[in-house]
Amino acid sequence: MKRQFITIAMLALILPALLRALWFYRGVPERSEIATPDFTSFERPEVEINTPDTENVVQTEGMILLDYYHGNQFTLNEIEALAAAVRLRGATMESATDVYTLETLLKTAKAFVTVSPSVVFSQYESQLLGDFTERGGRILVFTDATRNQLYYDFVTGNPIAYGDASAANSLLKHYDISINNDYLYNTSTNEGNFRNVLFDKFGKSELTFGLNEIALYGARSVVTDSGLLLLQGPETNLSSLNDAHDPNAGGAALSADGSVAAFGDFTFLSAPYDTYTDNAALIQNLADFALAGSQTQTLDLFPYIFTQNTVQIFVSPDVEKDPSMVSALGSLQSALRLLNLKAAFVDEIPSSGDAILIGSFDATEDFEDYLLKADVEIGDEFISTAAFGEINRGGNGVMLFESGKNGNTLVLLAGSPDDIIALLGVMSYNSVGSCLTSERAAVCSVGSGDDFFFEEETEAPLDESSTDQSGEPTLETTPTPGG
Repeated sequence: MKRQFITIAMLALILPALLRALWFYRGVPERSEIATPDFTSFERPEVEINTPDTENVVQTEGMILLDYYHGNQFTLNEIEALAAAVRLRGATMESATDVYTLETLLKTAKAFVTVSPSVVFSQYESQLLGDFTERGGRILVFTDATRNQLYYDFVTGNPIAYGDASAANSLLKHYDISINNDYLYNTSTNEGNFRNVLFDKFGKSELTFGLNEIALYGARSVVTDSGLLLLQGPETNLSSLNDAHDPNAGGAALSADGSVAAFGDFTFLSAPYDTYTDNAALIQNLADFALAGSQTQTLDLFPYIFTQNTVQIFVSPDVEKDPSMVSALGSLQSALRLLNLKAAFVDEIPSSGDAILIGSFDATEDFEDYLLKADVEIGDEFISTAAFGEINRGGNGVMLFESGKNGNTLVLLAGSPDDIIALLGVMSYNSVGSCLTSERAAVCSVGSGDDFFFEEETEAPLDESSTDQSGEPTLETTPTPGG
């Protein structure tokens, strides 16, 4: 009896499952093949590789100054393509590592390059660079949307990313160029990635000569009102600021005076991106643009005012070459040697070549042409200048500078031998910081005044008690204790 109950219970459990299986059974399943892509038939899209034309490179030489103290977010190998193009032209790149040497280094540079700065440019630095471009120098500014400095909010502790746009704009604002704190993208037409943006419209400039298409990687948009947009692309190039296309913005811009160029990206300066599209040609154009800078020769470039290897020194015959003067001339010779210049003393005013002419205020016949061109007149009491007005003649010396195709000439004039020596000291120590300086003339304090160097000798009066009525001197007797 008990076995029957067990059998009935098992059938009650198994039979429903068996009936359900028979009801839904559709036979033995057959596994169908899963369709997969034919990977072997795929071809990797190949980017056209362009190599620069280096056969017709003009040797321009010179020095390009690379900013390296504004928290610049790059390594040297990331701009190697640009550095190689500069070296190919016989030029060099030097680094500016502090603000204290910036003024001196700019005097011999053809261009100033800053890459992804994170520290703003001070008013003093902007003024130095403004004077640099006014003299004919060039400036290149590169930013990148992928470079950021990470800071933390003092209250909340939340991380805040600061890009390089603000630091770059502190310099570019003086040239009516602005870099937006964004990135450009294109989801329909790009160079393999939506942030690899293509540009096929170019502003007419030496920088865009020979370009058909340029690719920038992680680029910021650049805006200018008075300048020229160098790189522009299709309407599908959008800004991350508003996901819209701005026809007044592009990938790079040139200032109205043609001295400053700003780019929203610098990744294209490094391998392998330097060979994609026409990036190689653009880099060659950048090197030519930077080395085309040529500063006007003025006293602002002192002491780097000579362009030849030898400087001829003429000392006017009215200047006596006593031991003190010889020592001063020797110091001048040493100072020129430190500038890699050779001094050659001559007996006549040279007609060509670089020269230093030394004379006094009392014999300016040989220097009248230089005084006239610098609009300076030496009077009996005053030095009359167009730049500084009338200045006392005593204790002051004058520098006159004239630049010409055949050489540059510096004239040193002062009132007394000691003042001439002191003026030679200013030249020897390569400093006109204490002088009133214009482009063609400088007035330097070199002494206390002519009157202090020559004092009249006066005879002491004779005591009346020491002469008798005949005018003959007499001996004065001294009484003794004995009378």
